[in-house]
Amino acid sequence: MQSIQTHEIRWFFKEPLEHFSSFFERLPQGAATFEQRTDKYLIPVLQQGVGVKIRANRIEVKSRIGNPVSVAIAPGLQGYQEAWVKYGFELQADQATHFSPAETSGDWLEVYKERWVTLVEVSHGNWYFHPTGTNPVNGVQLEYTRVRIQNRDWYTFGLEWPPTTAEEIPERCFSESIPPDSLQRQESMSYPTFLYQRVVP
Repeated sequence: MQSIQTHEIRWFFKEPLEHFSSFFERLPQGAATFEQRTDKYLIPVLQQGVGVKIRANRIEVKSRIGNPVSVAIAPGLQGYQEAWVKYGFELQADQATHFSPAETSGDWLEVYKERWVTLVEVSHGNWYFHPTGTNPVNGVQLEYTRVRIQNRDWYTFGLEWPPTTAEEIPERCFSESIPPDSLQRQESMSYPTFLYQRVVP
C-alpha cells in the first residue's frame, strides 16, 4: 500500500468559467495534460473528511488531517486550504473483478471527469509549466475539470502540492490570469465534501 500527503485548495462551480479554460489554452504546447476518466466513489463511507474511490484498477482512500484553513492565494481569491493523506493500492485482475462495483449497485457514485492539469514550478520569481508525470522542484499542480454526475455538469478548479514543497503559490500567475472575486470562499471544498453536501441525497 502506498501513501502520500498533500495540501490542497479546490473550488466548485455550477457554470463553466471561461477564464479558467482560457488560462490552459494559453499555456505553451505540451505544458499541460488533458485526460478523461470515470471515478467511482463509495457512498456509505462518504463524509466531509473521508473519501474512498476506484480509479481504473486502483483503490484510493483519502482522509483529511486537521481542519480547513481559510487562505487568500491572491487579492480577491479566497478559499480553504486542507491537508490530506492518501492511501492507494493497485488491484490485480481477479481483485479488480471482485472490487469493481456492479452497474446496478447503489453504493457507488460514478463521477466522469474531463481534466486539464499543469504543474507550476516557481523559481527565482518566475514560473514554469510542466505536464503531469514530471517532478519539478517547488511544483504546484493546477487543475480545471468538467465533472458530470447523474447527468449534471459541474466545474472545479484546484491546487495541490506536497507538504515538502515550499508553499510558493504563484500569486502573479493568478492575479494576471483570473479576475478578482472569481474564487469565493463559500465555493471552496474538497471532493468528499462536495459530494457529501451537494450531490448525495
